[in-house]
Amino acid sequence: MNALRRLTALVDSCLLPTVRGRHERLPEWILRGLESGTPGAAVDGQGPAARATTEALRAALPDALAGLPGVRDPDRAGGGSAAAADLVAAGANLHLAVRPGLRADETRVFVTDLQTHGVAAALGPFTAAGSLRPFAEGAAAGVRAITAGHAPVPGDEQLPAMLSARAVTGVLRGELGYGGVVLSDTLDAPAIVDGWGVPGAAVLAWIAGVDLVRLGPSSGAGVRDAIHAAAARAVADGDLPQWRLEEAAERVARLRRWASEPRMPAAEPARAAGAG
Repeated sequence: MNALRRLTALVDSCLLPTVRGRHERLPEWILRGLESGTPGAAVDGQGPAARATTEALRAALPDALAGLPGVRDPDRAGGGSAAAADLVAAGANLHLAVRPGLRADETRVFVTDLQTHGVAAALGPFTAAGSLRPFAEGAAAGVRAITAGHAPVPGDEQLPAMLSARAVTGVLRGELGYGGVVLSDTLDAPAIVDGWGVPGAAVLAWIAGVDLVRLGPSSGAGVRDAIHAAAARAVADGDLPQWRLEEAAERVARLRRWASEPRMPAAEPARAAGAG
C-alpha cells in the first residue's frame, strides 16, 4: 500500500459518519468509505427506519460499529441490561449517549450492565470540568468509549473539549488513566463550524488525542473529501503525526472487534427500539 492510500485508509478508519435512519440502502459515499476502512456509522433515528439503516450497514460491513443515541431516560428504567436489549433489537452495538450518573456508582453499574450484554458504551460528554467522578468510574469499569464534548475547557483558550489536548490527553488520558477510544461529539455544531470548519476541527481533534471523529447528519461526501485533504496537509506539514492516526485507528479497531463479538442480551421486554 503506497503512502497516500495508507493515509486515506487511516483517516477513514478514524471517521464515524452519521446516516439518517431511513435508508434501506446506504448513500454511495458511505459505502465507499466502508470499503476504504470506515468502521461503521451512527444512525440518526429510531424505530423501523433506524433498523432498516442498521441492517443496510451490516449488509455492507458485517462487523460494523452501529451507533444509536438511545432515548435519554432520566430514571434509567431497567438499567443497562434493558438498554442493551433495546439497542440490540434496533441493530446497534454502540450506545452513543450514555450520560454520566449523578449518584456514586451509578455510572459504573450502568456501563457494566450495558457492556455485559454486548453493547459498547460511549460515556459523555466529557468536558474536563465539574465532577470527574463518573468518568473515573467509567474508566475503572472498562467503558469502551468516552465522548469529548463541545463545551469550552476553562483555561485552555476556550477550546472545546474535543479539540483540547489539555482535556483529552492531559485530563482524560493522564489524570484518569483512560485507555479506550475517545470519540468526538458531532462536528456540525454551529460553534465548531464557525470557529474551525469541519475539516479543520477533525484535524485538531486528532491532534488533541481524539481517536474517532463523529460527523453530523448534515455532512456528506464533500465533507469527507475535505477532511482527507486537510489531514494530508497536516501530516505533510508535521502538525498531525501519522503515528497519531495509527494509534487512533488501532484503538478503533479494538472497539470494533469487541463490539462484533456475539453476545446474547438478557431476555427482558424491549421498549421502543433504540431506547436507553
